[in-house]
Amino acid sequence: MNHHGPQFTPVHGLALALGLLLSGCAPDDEPARLEAPLGSRIFSRAEVIGTRGVAPGQFNKPRSVVCDRGDNLYVVDMTGRVQKFSPDGKFLLQWQMPQTDLGRPKGLGLDRDGNILVVEPHYQRVNHFTPEGTLVAQWGVRGTNVGQMILPRAVVQDSRGDFVVSEYTSVERVQVFPASVMKALPRADGTLATVTTWGHPGLGDGEFNRPEGLGLGPDDTVYVADSCNHRIQVFGADGKFLRQFGHAGSEPGAFSYPYDVRLDLAGSVFVCEFGNSRISVVGPDGSLVEVIGKAGGAPGEFANPWGLAFNSRGDLYVADAMNHRVQKLVRRR
Repeated sequence: MNHHGPQFTPVHGLALALGLLLSGCAPDDEPARLEAPLGSRIFSRAEVIGTRGVAPGQFNKPRSVVCDRGDNLYVVDMTGRVQKFSPDGKFLLQWQMPQTDLGRPKGLGLDRDGNILVVEPHYQRVNHFTPEGTLVAQWGVRGTNVGQMILPRAVVQDSRGDFVVSEYTSVERVQVFPASVMKALPRADGTLATVTTWGHPGLGDGEFNRPEGLGLGPDDTVYVADSCNHRIQVFGADGKFLRQFGHAGSEPGAFSYPYDVRLDLAGSVFVCEFGNSRISVVGPDGSLVEVIGKAGGAPGEFANPWGLAFNSRGDLYVADAMNHRVQKLVRRR
């Protein structure tokens, strides 16, 4: 386990280009990038992308990250915009969500057509944007009935094309919508068709207290970051409860407000702990593999991380929210 603060070294090529691609504005010289080696058996080093601010290439509390098929990175933050970066961390473009009066977007995903999914909890909808920021689909109906949504937090699309969505507050549940929801109109009763729905408030198996991020495992198993219950719950594609792991605490193997969860190709589970400011890695057998990072501001340290995303090479991006940056944990080759 990594309990040691990393050393950091400036290198050239930080992804802080301060201009929009569409406007043609960009700095002549890019600032130096910070990186540091990691005491991890999985990742060799941490690279920092971005600084605090509202200019292109800067962040204000980044909340969610996702990579597209070309390993470009997308980041949503409290400015209500989505920013796109190249695989080597260079700012490419951005687009602003059209409505932010009620709240800011919170979750990102990727659909099977290569579109970027953006979840707007306070508008109870999921948006599909092209990688260039053109809106091509939007769905969601406000309400607490099955087929409606209240504060959706995260979305993933499974191998069958169905969309899995987590929700919290008035309801604590996961709903699965068919792929056709992208083009469907609400039914007469003000709902959208669902494949299945599960969960309600509570502490028991299959119950939730603020379900946040979602991860997909083999055979479309669904991993739910049950954040205020300080655990990860695992369900079959049909919503049947399978198992859980984790409990409240700061010792290795315990969690404090897990906000996101992702699986790599080997089946290891990566848990983003908002409260403990670290990433915990659990093996396919449920045993703790290692703990990455600790609270702090150096490369390889975190301040209330919010979201995770893998690229095709197995590198892990972390939305390091209160450090107002994204960190890329580079996989050992």
